[in-house]
Amino acid sequence: MNRPFIYRGRPVAGVFQRCTKDCPAEICMRHRWAYTIELPAGADGIRRQRTKSGFTTGKDAMEARADLAKSHRDGTLAQDDRKTLSQWLDEWLEGKTTRKEIGRSTRRGYSDNIEKYIKPKLGAKKLRDLRGLDLTRFYETIMADREKERATALARNEEIAAEEKRINDARQLAGKRRPKRLARVAVPRTLAAASVARIHACLSGALGDAVPDLVPRNVAKDAKLPQAKKRKVKPPKPEQLGGFLDAAHQERLYPLLVLAGYSGLRRGELVGLKWDDLDMATGRIVVARQISSVGYQLEEKDAKSEAGQDRVVFIDQVVREILTGWAATQLTEKAMWGEAHQDGGWMFTREDGQPLHPDRVTKVSSRLLRRHGLDATLHGLRHFWASALISSGADISAVSKAMGHASISVTSDIYGSLFDKASAEMATRAAALIPRRSTEKVAP
Repeated sequence: MNRPFIYRGRPVAGVFQRCTKDCPAEICMRHRWAYTIELPAGADGIRRQRTKSGFTTGKDAMEARADLAKSHRDGTLAQDDRKTLSQWLDEWLEGKTTRKEIGRSTRRGYSDNIEKYIKPKLGAKKLRDLRGLDLTRFYETIMADREKERATALARNEEIAAEEKRINDARQLAGKRRPKRLARVAVPRTLAAASVARIHACLSGALGDAVPDLVPRNVAKDAKLPQAKKRKVKPPKPEQLGGFLDAAHQERLYPLLVLAGYSGLRRGELVGLKWDDLDMATGRIVVARQISSVGYQLEEKDAKSEAGQDRVVFIDQVVREILTGWAATQLTEKAMWGEAHQDGGWMFTREDGQPLHPDRVTKVSSRLLRRHGLDATLHGLRHFWASALISSGADISAVSKAMGHASISVTSDIYGSLFDKASAEMATRAAALIPRRSTEKVAP
C-alpha cells in the first residue's frame, strides 16, 4: 500500500511511502519516500510520468517534486528522458560533422575517444541520470584499467623473455649458434592526465550542447580531473640550435627547420604556409591556415586557435635570404617536372610541388635532430623561440600573441618557469645599476 505524506494536516499529492500490510499504521521508519508527477505529453505525444524514490523523509520527496515541476515551467527540464549517452554522442558527432563545425582530424579524435573509452563505460547511462561524480569515477577507472593492462603486458613479456632464454640455452647446448627470438606483446602507454583531459573536453562539449533540450545543465562542470604533472620546458640552447642548423644546411627540410626556430610556428602552420603569406621585403608572415592529416589524407583548415587566426610574425634578413634560396630551388624543380608539377603556391613542398605531410615532417626532423646530436623535437624549436623572446625582455602578452596562444594563461602555464628565470636575471641586472659604496650587511 502507498502511505500518503501528510504536510500541515493535509496529504500532499504525488508524495508517498511504499509500505506493506505489516507496517505500522501511524509511522513507518523502514521504507523510503517517493514522488510521482504527470507532465504534459512531449512533442511525440507520448505520456511523460516521472517517478523517483529513495528519499529519507516525505518533505525531501515533496521538495524534489516541486523542483522538478519548476524546471518544467522554466523550460529547463529534459524533453527526452530516455535517451542514453551513447545515442546522444552519435547524434552530436554527426551533427557537428554535418554542420562542418569540426574537421576530419578532430572528428577522428572525438570518435576514437567515444568508441574506445566513453561508450564501454558510460554509454548505456541515460543522459538525465548522468552526474559529475559518474565522470570523476569514469576517469579514475580508465586510468586504473590502463595501468592493469600495462602490468599484464609487462609481466607477459617477462615470461616470454624467460622462455626465450630457456630455448636459447638449449639451442646453445645443441650447437645451434643462431638464437631464437620470440615476439613480445605490445605494452600500452600510460593514459596521461592530458589524454583524460581531451576525453573530458569531448564529453563536456557533447553535454553542453544537450542543454537545455535534453538536460537542464552540463554536469561535466562538476567532474574532477586528474592532476597533470607540469613538465618544465627545456628548449635547446642558442649555441646548440646554431650548431645543428649549420650542420643540417644541406638537408631538404633545412629552410623549414630554420623558420621553425626563428618564428615559433607550429608544425601544421609551417606546412600550411604559402608564398603569398610572406612579404619578403618586410619579413612579415601572415599565419592564415594550417594543414593536419587524417591518415594519408591532408586537411587544410584555419589557424589553431581564435587568437592564432590572422596572426602575424616577422622574420629577419638572414631567414629571408635562406627562403629566397629555397624559392629558387623550387623553381628549378618545377622546370624539371614540367607539366607533372603541381604548383599550389605552397612554401614547403615535395619535389613535385605537393605540400609536405605533417607526420613525414615530424619523422624526418626528429631523425635529423638526433643525427646531429640535438636532444629536441620539431616542437622544441617552437619552445626555443618562445625562450628567445622571453630572454630578450618581451612581456607575457607579447609572447602569447607571437605564439598564437588562446590566452595569456596558456602562455603562463607553459613558460612560467622561463619568465621567472628571466625576471630574476633582470632584477640582478637592475640592482647592479645602483651605485653603492658599501655592501656590508646591516647589523642585527
